[in-house]
Amino acid sequence: MSRWKKLSALAVAAVTAVSMTACGPDDSEGEPGALERLTDDVPGSLQAAADKAKETETVRADVVTSGGAADSEMQMTIDFRDSVSFEMVGDVLGDPISIRMVDSAMYTENSAEDRELYGDKRWTKFDLSSSPIGDMGVDQMLQESNPSQQIEALLELEGVTVVGEDTVDGIRTVQYTVTTTPEELAEAQPEGSVDSSDLLAAGDTLGVTEVTVDIWIDEEYLLRRFRSDLGTAGVTTVDYYDYNEPAQIEAPPAADVVDLEDAFKDLEDAFADIDKDLEESLADIDKDLEDALKELEDLPAGN
Repeated sequence: MSRWKKLSALAVAAVTAVSMTACGPDDSEGEPGALERLTDDVPGSLQAAADKAKETETVRADVVTSGGAADSEMQMTIDFRDSVSFEMVGDVLGDPISIRMVDSAMYTENSAEDRELYGDKRWTKFDLSSSPIGDMGVDQMLQESNPSQQIEALLELEGVTVVGEDTVDGIRTVQYTVTTTPEELAEAQPEGSVDSSDLLAAGDTLGVTEVTVDIWIDEEYLLRRFRSDLGTAGVTTVDYYDYNEPAQIEAPPAADVVDLEDAFKDLEDAFADIDKDLEESLADIDKDLEDALKELEDLPAGN
């Protein structure tokens, strides 16, 4: 994978992670009558789910995107404690990829071909805290992408209805749906969130005029599935499981990592050296020409 495609994959990964983070407490069976309450009291149930979502520390998710610029299938583990971290494996932009984010740094596993480009290093590092993306506060935006806010966004929209009971990965749930515009859904998002800008961009550049959002809530008010249908921009479905199960996401060993910022700096230094050598060579040529012209001027007349 080229350096530029790698950066594109990192960007896709960052945006994907931001749009699918989920939260909620440990799985349990739920009490009798819970599905009835979920069906009968939509605002109350969504608020209860949003409140429950704030309790999550870790979660795993399977993410499938289709119908847009590139199909993808990914499995994620997300840790909301302290600085948000995640691990993702799957397929992005047509290439298998493995990505970790730890302490605002993104690590991408290199293919065999890429390792030859990076001194046989297995991982490349991209420090978001020292990049223009980092200046946007990616870590904060990941925190703000907590599904409690996604669910609360539905509370801000009119027309949320109950589709009915459904089973997600063997768990009984109630499905809710709403169809709105990118502008209305963006307005319902937290101010400055990544989702807002993405939704508006989809509307402007891809001609998306309608967005359908579906969520599935189980008897314990846990978000089990989230699906957004942006038409020509694609459909993303996220299944959540293993709430608050142990998850240890660590940076790769330093010996196996090459820093992309350092690699680009090395390239800049190499180009700077080439420019310097070229300037010196041109200066030498100019001096030689000047000396040659002077010698010609000093020749006796007629020679």
